[in-house]
Amino acid sequence: MNVFSNSLFAEKYDRFYETAQGRAIDNLEKEIILKHIDGITRGSVLEMGCGTGHWTDFLSRQGFKVTAIDESEPMLSIAENKNIENAAFIKADAKNLPFGGQCFTAIVSVTMLEFVDNLKMVMEEIDRLLIPGGHLVLGCLNDLSELGKKRYEDEVYKYARFFTSSEVERLLSSFGTPRMSYAVYYSPEFELLDGTDRQNSVEPAFIAASVKKIK
Repeated sequence: MNVFSNSLFAEKYDRFYETAQGRAIDNLEKEIILKHIDGITRGSVLEMGCGTGHWTDFLSRQGFKVTAIDESEPMLSIAENKNIENAAFIKADAKNLPFGGQCFTAIVSVTMLEFVDNLKMVMEEIDRLLIPGGHLVLGCLNDLSELGKKRYEDEVYKYARFFTSSEVERLLSSFGTPRMSYAVYYSPEFELLDGTDRQNSVEPAFIAASVKKIK
């Protein structure tokens, strides 16, 4: 089920980043994603699961020319209305994208894999599109975090598949040697613990990972 085909969910997703907690989480996630894209030559990038264009805007501001795909028309409508520079939005299925093989030097996908209905096919499509020597960057939600433990209580996350750190590492290992980073350490009461002495008492909710494709 694509919960984001519902326009109300699409709007709610976008508004989250306008809240105090949304801005704090956004800063934490971008800080670690930035470390994974720093070494990538600025040029064209495929963003899979662009949603409302939140990460599209971030990638554009980092100097990339972004081809952004998503299946949700309500999400894409919001994204297109943002008039993000150097970004083109395309409605497409991540399992069957309208591009030739080995045509992207970088692919970025943040919290999309959680909502796909066939993970194997999506990863095969990523492999088909990414050139040897190209970079794959993922942002994933941690199944072992407090967010993961309580996802079935959430109207959106109850439809998602969360990942453990080891599962993300295995996904990327077929491309090369993954690099992993973590952020958004929620307490059981959903207080942010990042940078405090309680941070390591819980699992992080956000996993950033990247890999350079070796062949």
